[in-house]
Amino acid sequence: MPRVGANVRADTRRPDARAPDAAEAALTEIPEHLLARSKARRSAMGGGGGDDAAAATPAKADDAAPAAAAAAPAVATPAAAPAVAKVEPTPPWVQAAQSRKKIPFWAVPVLFLLPLWAVIYALTLDPPTQANSPLTVGATVYSTNCATCHGPTGGGSGAIPALVGDEGVTKSFPKPADQVAWVALGSAGWTQAGQTKLPGGKTINGGMPAWAASLAPEDLMSVVLHERTTLDQETFDAATWEDGFEETLKKYVPDQADAYMAVLDEWKTNPPE
Repeated sequence: MPRVGANVRADTRRPDARAPDAAEAALTEIPEHLLARSKARRSAMGGGGGDDAAAATPAKADDAAPAAAAAAPAVATPAAAPAVAKVEPTPPWVQAAQSRKKIPFWAVPVLFLLPLWAVIYALTLDPPTQANSPLTVGATVYSTNCATCHGPTGGGSGAIPALVGDEGVTKSFPKPADQVAWVALGSAGWTQAGQTKLPGGKTINGGMPAWAASLAPEDLMSVVLHERTTLDQETFDAATWEDGFEETLKKYVPDQADAYMAVLDEWKTNPPE
């Protein structure tokens, strides 16, 4: 049978005092060494626990922020512009060489053969004729005074004898001195000098005018040179012209013999070309 006194003591407690709930009673009943073992076990298993776990939680959160930032995709950073190397100015002579037009490849063999072509071309040219050379003067005198009768090329016509060919001047006058005297005297003067034939044996028919009075010794000898060399293809030879020249001219034109001799001396020094 319960004791009355015990109940009375229970009922006589302070009205504001409350009985502890079950959780608090359980916490107070768990020994401290068990709690410590439990926290150590949870810590070993990574679960954490108790007050230490609560304190560690913020630290883990703080550590997670840099990790999250590292895990976030990196924003592409524009690459730095490459450094521009300093370019040295090109010298003017190098610029001129670079801008100069290059010789095309096909021009190289042409330039190589150009000297050979120049030599061949020069060899095919006729020697230059001076305006006052005996040959030029003789051609001018012939075309002005003789071509109307003997023809431009000395071929003759009808009764007028040819100056070229088998009966040309080199056959009729083997020595140039005799032809100079013939042109100076003409057929009438030659006959008056006691000659009936030409030195080559041809009979004199008349008709040849005398030119000593109208042509200077230089012009007369130049036209004889033209007829013998240009028309009848004789090569000028000073020895051939000198053969009997002084004696013949003194015999037929004594008053002009020295002038004719002076022309021949000039030709011997500077042969007509």
